[in-house]
Amino acid sequence: MRLLESVAIRDLQLQNRLVFLATHLGYCKEDGVVTNQLVEFYKERAQYRPGFIIVGGCYTERLGSSGPIMIGISRDDHIEGLKRLTDAIHLFDVPVAAQLYHAGRYVHSMILGEQAVSASAVPCRLTRETPRALSIEEIMNTVGNFGQAAERAKKAGFDAVEIIGSAGYIINQFLAQATNKRDDEYGGNLESRARFALEVVKSVRDAVGPHFPVVYRMSGEDFVEEGNTLDDNKILAPWLVDAGADCINVTGGWHETQVPQLTMNVPRGHFAYLAEGIADVVEVPVIACNRINSPTVAERILARGKADMIGMCRGFLSDSAIMEKIRSGEVDTIRTCIGCNQGCLDKVFQLQGVTCAINPEAGYERERKLGAKGRGNIAIIGAGVAGLEAARILVLRGFKITLYDENTRVGGLLNLASRIPGRGEFAAYVIHQQREMKRLGVNLQLGSRVRLDSFEDAGFDRIVFAGGTHTAAPPIEGVELPHVATVRTIVERSPENLGRVAVIGGNALGCFASIFLKSRADSVDLFEKGERIGGDLGRTTRWVILKAMAEKEVTTYLNAEIAQIAKDYVQVSSEDELTLVGCDTVVVAARPRPRTRLVEAAREKGLSIDVIGSAAGYEWLTDIVHGAYDYANSLEL
Repeated sequence: MRLLESVAIRDLQLQNRLVFLATHLGYCKEDGVVTNQLVEFYKERAQYRPGFIIVGGCYTERLGSSGPIMIGISRDDHIEGLKRLTDAIHLFDVPVAAQLYHAGRYVHSMILGEQAVSASAVPCRLTRETPRALSIEEIMNTVGNFGQAAERAKKAGFDAVEIIGSAGYIINQFLAQATNKRDDEYGGNLESRARFALEVVKSVRDAVGPHFPVVYRMSGEDFVEEGNTLDDNKILAPWLVDAGADCINVTGGWHETQVPQLTMNVPRGHFAYLAEGIADVVEVPVIACNRINSPTVAERILARGKADMIGMCRGFLSDSAIMEKIRSGEVDTIRTCIGCNQGCLDKVFQLQGVTCAINPEAGYERERKLGAKGRGNIAIIGAGVAGLEAARILVLRGFKITLYDENTRVGGLLNLASRIPGRGEFAAYVIHQQREMKRLGVNLQLGSRVRLDSFEDAGFDRIVFAGGTHTAAPPIEGVELPHVATVRTIVERSPENLGRVAVIGGNALGCFASIFLKSRADSVDLFEKGERIGGDLGRTTRWVILKAMAEKEVTTYLNAEIAQIAKDYVQVSSEDELTLVGCDTVVVAARPRPRTRLVEAAREKGLSIDVIGSAAGYEWLTDIVHGAYDYANSLEL
């Protein structure tokens, strides 16, 4: 495998070509100081020896920080904590870089305590605020602060530094005409707009000396109006190398781009062409990244002979041992990132610490260690998300597990969710858990309805119910008509030629149903009685789903409550008016309700039964998986 081959960045030798990219984690609690949580997170991943770890973002000055939870490298008193971090990583002979970060106009004034800064005073779509333009003197000071931060990184034991010139942060803000309206030496044509970036690289090079590796992370294409294109960046890249960059790490667009970059609807490895384009014009090593979540995709990119390394971020969140599993040939056991964003990017935008929806130990390396060995025979009813995760942990702890489900496949509703266009990655998690059940020797009893009397004398020490939810019918006249169906029924049966479809409910379920239905219908109208479509979707996914709905020409109605369903229309109550909207099929996207009948029956029989997952009221994948993990890891018999 080419991933296992060594590669060099200047004088720094990497033992393999897999790079753990800088990941905003939000683990620093006060003023950018390194915490035990941060050290333990990286120590867990370093022990499996990826080729290179890049830590960040590490803010170079107060004006560039997105908050105290970010890593600081702006003052000398940050060095002690950073040294503790590099020492922990070096225990495993893994080289590590510090990513030098300045957010510019992406900093909220509420966090900063004053107006954010940028190349020009251009309103920011992300913060919905307008920054002030840096003066020439302030630009020189900012450039100098990058150099001083690099010097601190070297003192703290880092083996390299990376300058972040991507994602729409301050270097991008100088590079792009969209945000640089200056008429001095830092504005105008590409060469002038690149002056700031080149001065930053030179400042860093001067600070660390001629042999210390300097990586530059660039947006291969900005994907914003008046942003830089790949052609522009192919001009820029050689300038960066001449200024002192030893390696170019190529990613995609800005945080405010309207072209999806990281969500699961983006094909795996889709943006590798950007890195390959930059590789055509530079002689230094190039790192390809963005939605590369498997060794198969990584190998395919490396085999084309242009990119030299593969960068992953969330792949290390979902499976800290990914590099060791590649090295040992156990790729089938990798818990592949599914790009759901629930535990990572959504947490970032909520100013919370990062975790992973499908790896409950990510970010909890100290708190969530596998519980004490146990003994006992446990029955789990329901082989959906919660049942699978509980079974996995309980077997690892030594319990004997029998897992029941009335369906012939494990995975529960994720099997249906994976049929929605752009949601196919959910299937990867189901496949992983199915393999884990086989590997761990879980006794799977599928395809038969569970009968309580079969448990009474079966000798189980504990019964766990993970039976999920059932669909609910809203109290609407006509909901019982034959052309009315639930989302679950429609996705299960996948009927064609549905004619005009009315979807009742603009929640996440209704949005996904609309996308699914469009290829099976002449038209899709979605009705939401509230003021917001997809209000329960995560911030980093919602806009992608709404974009997909718009592209599929789904018509949405807000403040529209369905008063009646008839044979060929729905009656819509909106703003004190009743309107008839024609339809041939009605799909109800009501919030599912926990299944409780079997639990109640068990308790009436005097059986002790624990309830987990969506049956216990959890709704989102992160909460379901983490809740099942915590239950299984704390169970005592």
